[in-house]
Amino acid sequence: MADAVAGISLDGEQVPVRSGADSGLRPAFVSAEAVANPGDLRVEVMDPHDLWDARDAGLRGAVEQAAPALIEASVPIVTAAVVERVAVRTAAPRTETVRPRPVAAPAAAPAQAPVLTTLQLGAFSSPDAARAAWTRIAAAGDSVAALSPRFEAVEVDGRTLTRLKVVASQDAARAVCRAADAAQLGCLRRS
Repeated sequence: MADAVAGISLDGEQVPVRSGADSGLRPAFVSAEAVANPGDLRVEVMDPHDLWDARDAGLRGAVEQAAPALIEASVPIVTAAVVERVAVRTAAPRTETVRPRPVAAPAAAPAQAPVLTTLQLGAFSSPDAARAAWTRIAAAGDSVAALSPRFEAVEVDGRTLTRLKVVASQDAARAVCRAADAAQLGCLRRS
């Protein structure tokens, strides 16, 4: 099959037709009775996709036909098993005493700390370029300008770069990303 698929020409060139024996197909066995009564013999040539579809349709039909009978046959068995389990559980006397536990007063919900997100706004060739980028971003407004940027020196492929990062709440992070987009810079979230 793989050879047949691999042998399909993609450039429109005609491929020579191979015989069934060349393709590795076995000859069909036909009885003398089938030859005498050709109406009883049905031969179909199907491509692999049609064959899979026919197989799947046959399986679906078989399952759909058998399901009601299987369900009907299993009902008495399942019912008996359930009744037996319930009978065993209710027949055993309970010896333990159930005492109510004291319930503590619900504690006041602790104030939730804001969820902080680390944003990387770029990797620049020098610390000065990173600071200039932050100046352009911080010009977007007071909520962005109030944040404290971090400048991290990193070595990437033998080059020293300066990453511009800032830690912000989710609302402030959205404002920073909008400002970075306006300044034509990136905004990569690193939670």
